Amino acid sequence: MISVVSDDFRFSYDVANRLRRFGASFEHVDPAQDIPMGTMVIIKKGHSRVIMEGSRFTIYGEPEDTSIKAWLVSGGLTDWTKDVYLGIDPGDRPGIAIFSGNRRIATAIAPSPELVSYYTRTLSSLVGRSHVNVRIGDGDPTNRDRIIRAIWPTCNQVEVVDERRTSKQAGSDEEAASLIGMTRGELLAERPELQPSEGELKNIQRRSRLLSGGSTTISRLLAGSVARGEKSMEEAIEMQRNSEKKKRSK
Repeated sequence: MISVVSDDFRFSYDVANRLRRFGASFEHVDPAQDIPMGTMVIIKKGHSRVIMEGSRFTIYGEPEDTSIKAWLVSGGLTDWTKDVYLGIDPGDRPGIAIFSGNRRIATAIAPSPELVSYYTRTLSSLVGRSHVNVRIGDGDPTNRDRIIRAIWPTCNQVEVVDERRTSKQAGSDEEAASLIGMTRGELLAERPELQPSEGELKNIQRRSRLLSGGSTTISRLLAGSVARGEKSMEEAIEMQRNSEKKKRSK
């Protein structure tokens, strides 16, 4: 049980929205009321910190910070002396599975490769960077490397896992991430450079045609920017259209 203790409507509303997205159970509690029996995690507005009293955690901070920490703690991230492992299934929207010891405590889908670092940063702030380890599938090389580059400063080590041993068993991105998280991989020595393949660039160009209803195919240069996460597909299509308009007007 998570109790959101605040008389600040905006704070409570924002926390509630985030907890619902995580699928976490919670209730609102007026500060003048007693904390309900069975409450494991209390969320309060204030300077960012976590206080442990027996088996109860009180998490202070802003809505985004407190909600993800409460979600993780209520899921079972309570022993901060253990190593934490993130299994990641790379893609445009990576699947994530988080383990404390041998116990899976949470799964999620990140909105983009770079936003996987949202989870590694939060875990590092709770258990310390030296306890945060990542296992990532070796498929989808460009998105994989975008993820690794984003999380590199926020974790202890990164292992690259052969997905041939996991992909056939998975029914979803989160299940694939779980299998990856439970499989040892090859330790990565350094942060990789982003080098999209010719096939990946052509696929991005094909996707630009589909997204634009067949009216626009972005250039190879713009496809490279999309592959590296420097531009969204929508931005690249708009830039391509503007470039073509300028050429026609000359």
